[in-house]
Amino acid sequence: MYSVLFNKAEESSRLAGAKGMNLIKLRKNGLPVPDGFVIQTNALTRFIEDNQLQGGDEQMGRAIMNGTFSKELKDELTASFYELRESYASAAVRSSSASEDLEGASFAGQYETYLNIKTEEEFLGKVKECWASFFSARVSRYKEKMQNDITEPLMGVVVQGLIESEVSGVIFSRNPLTHDDRELMISASYGLGEAIVSGSVTPDTYIVNKETFQIEKEIGLKEMFMFSQAEGVAEKETSTDMRSRFCLDDERVKELAELTKKTEALYGYPVDLEFGIAENKLYLLQARPITTIEQDQKAADEKREFMMTPLDQKDFWLNMEANIEGPVSPLFASLIVPALEYGLQQSTKTFPVMGVEIERVKLHQGRIFSKQKKIAEQPPSEQTEALFPVLAERMYDIINETFLPFYKGLDELAHVTHTPESALDAFQKLKAFYLKGYEEHFNIIFPQVALNMKLEAMYGQIEEENSTLLYEMLAGVMNKSLETDRHLWLLAREVNNSPALRHVFSTYHADELPQTLLQSEEGKRFLQQVGHFLEEYGWRSVKSHDLIEETWAENPYFALSNIQNYVRSGYDFDSEFGKTIEKRKQLYASFLEKIEDDGFRKTFDRYYQWTLSSSVVKDDHHFYIDAMLDAKARLCLLKIGELLKEQGVIDHREDIWYLYGDEVEEALTSPEPMQEKAAERKQLLRDYQLLEAPAYLGTPTAEQLQVAEQITGSITEDEKNTEHHIYGLAASSGIASGPVKIIRDAGEFSRFSSGDVLVCKMTTPLWTSLFQDAKAVITDTGGILSHAAIIAREYGLPAVLGTRAATDRLKDGDIVTVDGTSGKITIVKRASY
Repeated sequence: MYSVLFNKAEESSRLAGAKGMNLIKLRKNGLPVPDGFVIQTNALTRFIEDNQLQGGDEQMGRAIMNGTFSKELKDELTASFYELRESYASAAVRSSSASEDLEGASFAGQYETYLNIKTEEEFLGKVKECWASFFSARVSRYKEKMQNDITEPLMGVVVQGLIESEVSGVIFSRNPLTHDDRELMISASYGLGEAIVSGSVTPDTYIVNKETFQIEKEIGLKEMFMFSQAEGVAEKETSTDMRSRFCLDDERVKELAELTKKTEALYGYPVDLEFGIAENKLYLLQARPITTIEQDQKAADEKREFMMTPLDQKDFWLNMEANIEGPVSPLFASLIVPALEYGLQQSTKTFPVMGVEIERVKLHQGRIFSKQKKIAEQPPSEQTEALFPVLAERMYDIINETFLPFYKGLDELAHVTHTPESALDAFQKLKAFYLKGYEEHFNIIFPQVALNMKLEAMYGQIEEENSTLLYEMLAGVMNKSLETDRHLWLLAREVNNSPALRHVFSTYHADELPQTLLQSEEGKRFLQQVGHFLEEYGWRSVKSHDLIEETWAENPYFALSNIQNYVRSGYDFDSEFGKTIEKRKQLYASFLEKIEDDGFRKTFDRYYQWTLSSSVVKDDHHFYIDAMLDAKARLCLLKIGELLKEQGVIDHREDIWYLYGDEVEEALTSPEPMQEKAAERKQLLRDYQLLEAPAYLGTPTAEQLQVAEQITGSITEDEKNTEHHIYGLAASSGIASGPVKIIRDAGEFSRFSSGDVLVCKMTTPLWTSLFQDAKAVITDTGGILSHAAIIAREYGLPAVLGTRAATDRLKDGDIVTVDGTSGKITIVKRASY
């Protein structure tokens, strides 16, 4: 017997193929499956024998299409077909491999489906096409990938009455996005189900709680629908009315949910179903076990655990944009997100001074978000207090013992020619070091935060308002950012002292300077000096906290551009820095006079001196850890990118940034082309850059908002804002007026002119060069200890930070007055265009 009706077949008959076995099982258990029959796998064996076929997969496929049916085989198959056609206008013919849809080897989508089959000739032709698909190249590759050793051609064919579905769809009994067993997901659209299976339409989506039947739904475009015609299947665009409404009502969704639960209970594990609805009757067209769930779960837990799921987004997550401006590249995300999570989890437990613990850190649309929980706020422990006098020294001990030795190894790796084994070893060591590095990063930062909070509390006992002045009393201490600027200024002095060099820097554009300087001996000597500068200070990237942009060490343009700015501006670094020191001393002397209690004055002075000496921690840890680790990692990874290019995995070495870490490791072990994936990710990163990232996800409570603002500053726009006023955090005192210049990234630095008011999302040490020319600084994000606040105070610039709205509300050329003492920005005059 070569064919058997669903209702007469044995459930366990392997001759039916997997799809056939599933349909037989469903029909036998009373589920609404359309009638049909199975052409058993022995029919293909008989066909091969009758035609004496042999050869490899490719030859076998062609031979089957050219073969003929024996009279016995043809008569039996066509008899079953005509019997089915007595009840249905047409049939669907689908392949049913014995290895398809079975546990551990889901071949879904690898074989063939044919709809609206009406004639004997069509029927027999499609049966041969299903058989031939078993030998197709794509199935052979898939079998090889799955390590499937089935050599016997166990291919059955399912022939089923075609349901002319008005609505059809796919159901997953376990939410495939979140892997949540408590939810099922339905995707539905109009017409025959092939439109959804093939991905031709954007369906309506329904998430259903399997216990309460609560429904969450999202409308899809449902761009077209497929339907049967006299011959074959046609497509037609949906109407505006069809697109604007859901294709299933809530009662039908609940009915589908009940059917899914019943089917899942029958199998005993998660399933995916295909259904159709015709003349108000529901049909179950296919069911198969979800064999990829363990693989998907493993990918989510081990490889992409740091990616935020829809289920995650129901919780409150805080955008970490004040520290890491997104979006970030996939490879950097693979390194930094687990490192941030590990480091923050360790340090918020060790130093619980802010009243929060970090639960998770995850990536959403290229941005990094953290999830924290409120804990009892505790004063610094005795162990933490004992660190206060030595915070800076302690930081340098950690840098010298942990970071600099590792960087020496990275420098060597940036000049090697890798084998796959050495590249994999280097990458895995780098990945492990990011975890260690960020544990130490926060181990350095959190005790300083505790000290600052302690001093703020003491300051508040004397001055209830204007805490900005406290931090101006901590300015005027040389740190690595200022030290970098001073060296650039000293190089600019050399230029000004040489008529020949001054002529070059005054005449040529910054990108022409390297070539022009090479044309004279004096110019060459100056470039050597710049090279020595970059060996020590060039470890910062154009895009801070990522790997995708050049470092200063790779390209002298960036340093030369800054030197040129000093040459043209006439800025005197030492003179201005001396003024900042003098202002600090005067402010502190005035403040001490306000303290009447001698004992409190001595205590405050002790904590103040500790805070002053540790004020370098903010910028110096960024110099040696945040910036230097990424910059040196970039050069090391570029060498791995060269190897992947040679192996045909990517087209260009810098395409490595668009692979996730697990993909890099996999490619080094088993190289496969990933050019298309890299190109898609590159475009996606560009798309993410155009999105306005939310300050937070979820619906926070008032307490959660308060805790979040302790960490990052304001996360919502100030309610006091009006048409002519914007409010933010008073970060550096003083009042100044000037024209707005909105700068979005380092590529726009050349647009900034002396006397402009700098308006931006946030700043990093790379932005420090703009401060010498700015009249004032305004940012969307950032708090009192952010980079923008610290450098504004060092340069004596009024600054209002954390406005959440400045880059949207202000335009280039608007005249504003920035009051850095009160935190108010006044729009004096709008630019006319």
